[in-house]
Amino acid sequence: MDIIYITKIYADIRGVNMERLKTLREAKKITQLRLGMDLGVSQETISGYEIGKAVPPADMLIKLADALNTSIDYILQRTDIKEFKPLKKSDLTEKERELFELFQMLSNEKKERAIGLMMGLKE
Repeated sequence: MDIIYITKIYADIRGVNMERLKTLREAKKITQLRLGMDLGVSQETISGYEIGKAVPPADMLIKLADALNTSIDYILQRTDIKEFKPLKKSDLTEKERELFELFQMLSNEKKERAIGLMMGLKE
């Protein structure tokens, strides 16, 4: 994950309601103590995240998302898509793989232009 993106996410979480952490944890029938032990932090730390008393650092957000099988964006309420399903190369058609590989070779400026073009085409 890009450092700039993680920094932006971290800046965005100040003031975000972290209630989804509790909801996700309870849905998996995991206690705060168990989650804390799995992630190497105390139960009090997990509680602090859930009630908004503490803000999880970027590396902890990644661990929380992995442990709860969701995305950081879902935890931070940037999306309503709860389940995180990593995209596998085998999920793509040959043309999609070719497009992805070409996209990766572009400069950041050209990537932005390509995204703009694609957005225009979808309308």
